[in-house]
Amino acid sequence: MTSESGKTIDQGHGPADLASIWGTPLTAIHCTQCERLHLVAGPDVPARCPYCAQASITVEPIYPRGESPEMLVPYAVSERNLDTILGRWAQGVPFRPADMDTRALSGRAARYMIPVWLVDGRVLGVWRADIGFDYQAVSYQDRYREGAGWQSRQVQETRTRWEPRMGQVDRRYENLPTPALDGHQQLMKRLGSFDLSQRAEYRPEHVQQSVISAPSRTPEAARPEAEAALARACESDCLQAAGADHIRDFALEAAFGELHWTLLLLPAYVTWYREGEHDWPVMVNGQNGRVSGVKRASTKKATTVSLVLGGIALLLFVLGGSLALLGAVFPPGGAAGAVLLVLGVVTAIGAPIPAIAAWTHNGRSELEDWL
Repeated sequence: MTSESGKTIDQGHGPADLASIWGTPLTAIHCTQCERLHLVAGPDVPARCPYCAQASITVEPIYPRGESPEMLVPYAVSERNLDTILGRWAQGVPFRPADMDTRALSGRAARYMIPVWLVDGRVLGVWRADIGFDYQAVSYQDRYREGAGWQSRQVQETRTRWEPRMGQVDRRYENLPTPALDGHQQLMKRLGSFDLSQRAEYRPEHVQQSVISAPSRTPEAARPEAEAALARACESDCLQAAGADHIRDFALEAAFGELHWTLLLLPAYVTWYREGEHDWPVMVNGQNGRVSGVKRASTKKATTVSLVLGGIALLLFVLGGSLALLGAVFPPGGAAGAVLLVLGVVTAIGAPIPAIAAWTHNGRSELEDWL
């Protein structure tokens, strides 16, 4: 069995073990498109990947990991609120695809739970850093004004006094979040932050009718990020203990011990819509309602409008040209023909605009989602 990171995992857990670990029957599914592994609660296996929305799902007979969740952040956004949230997100899309319908999006929405490690640990060592203290300094600026000559003005500005400091640290930190998934930072950038203080004890009924993104990083693999999180917490404490305003060039020589790992689940929703020949995933933060997804305009609708405008322009040219020729024997017809020709030119110039607008919007939307 190969994990998301491409590493082979030897120890496996069968379906019975999976149910005993999580307290409820789960089915492991694998996406051949994005290579993510998910656990599905309930009898129905989704036809498409809950993460990338592509129909590339295979059922895994063996789930290769044995971690069980201990905590979760409860859903604050209910299914009843999704209509409003997704409708507000879809507003302002030119030539909105028919499939980007509020009811269709909320009807496809499924609960999606994201794993995160919470790490407790002890830091024992020494630290060095430059500590900065802000102070107010008074200076004078000379300015020349016509008719008044040179004038001096008192200016107060904030400056920082830096002092080297060092000390010892022996402290224990608790519940520092550490990635349990490859690509965790990108996922959190899409969904935004979660208030981890609003967590509750895990119970099997919490994941009923849900899809769970299976952890792809073991505690051993996540240890460097855990140690970095402990070092950042230590840096913050050193700044606070010094009563300073800034800290720079922080260096820590320490041992990180007594590590305890807790698997926490974060709440989200996933849904999708179709535009063209592609299915586009949409994610909703289940705690604060933030929506992430590419908001595509329908290129088919935009192209149709451009073709219709082009057809109208052609018709105006034909009628205008015919009336212009008729003007040789019937002058009023020539004047009407000239007007139609001008309208035809204006319509022809505007005909490509819908297609260009949709193309531009799609490029900007994809770039914003990537950034």
